[in-house]
Amino acid sequence: MPGSVFADVAADKAALSKAIEAAGCVVTAENGDEIFQASGLTEEQVFAAVAALYESGQAVLQPDGSMSLQTEACK
Repeated sequence: MPGSVFADVAADKAALSKAIEAAGCVVTAENGDEIFQASGLTEEQVFAAVAALYESGQAVLQPDGSMSLQTEACK
């Protein structure tokens, strides 16, 4: 069972990354809800995916409170 949980988080991380990339690679207070809806994920899935992005170094908290994505598409 734990293997499927990791697979789900990986899929959720990919879905969230795609939505963030489509929004210009930065999540702000202004576009956060739009990105959340575009990802098609539940709030719980988004929290897990964001945690996984930070853990992997693919998300960076900026001084202004926004979160920038550090993927190939966002370099």
